[in-house]
Amino acid sequence: MTRRAVKGSVIADHLVDNAIKDYEPLNFDFPDKDVLIVEEEKEPDWWTMYFDRAVNVYGNKVGAVIISPNKKQYLVSIKLQFEYTSNTAKYKACILGLDTALELKTKKLDVYEDSMLIICQVKGE
Repeated sequence: MTRRAVKGSVIADHLVDNAIKDYEPLNFDFPDKDVLIVEEEKEPDWWTMYFDRAVNVYGNKVGAVIISPNKKQYLVSIKLQFEYTSNTAKYKACILGLDTALELKTKKLDVYEDSMLIICQVKGE
């Protein structure tokens, strides 16, 4: 008997010995097969901003993309002249994007970035 067969046998025995009483299997029937996703529509006056930074041997760069309600994209990026830590560069990218959003006279703005730390601190949480 191979090692894999023994391992599978042990797992199967463990599952049988520790079975849950009154177990009901999950129902995977999906009544609306044609519906793939349901999203709440935002009001048409919401703008979206994505920002990030790049810190590498070529220097520090930050950038942001601001998308208008009619899907027009405004790109802005700068090369920083000093050495910054990764988090400081992210803050610079956020500030750059927010300044640009103010120049575009946005009233409502969704902001996205991959670091929840930066987002929560900007929101004051």
